[in-house]
Amino acid sequence: MKSNLSILMGQKSQLESRRITLRSVASDTGLTTHTVYKIANNTIREYPKVAIEKLCDYFACDISDLFTLSDDRG
Repeated sequence: MKSNLSILMGQKSQLESRRITLRSVASDTGLTTHTVYKIANNTIREYPKVAIEKLCDYFACDISDLFTLSDDRG
C-alpha cells in the first residue's frame, strides 16, 4: 500500500488557504507525530484502525483516497 497523505495535505492546504504540515495533522487529529510520519513515509508496518478513521475524518475522504495499492506488493 502507498500513502496519499501528502496529496491530501496539499489539497486541504489549498482548500483552506493555510499550510498543513505532518505535525499539524498529528495535532489536529490527536495522533502521534510518529504515526503520522510513518504513514506519510510508507514505513509503517501495521495500520492502526483508529489512525485510519481519524485521517479519513480529518481529510473528509474514503480509505481509497488515503491509500492506494502499489505494484510492489512483495
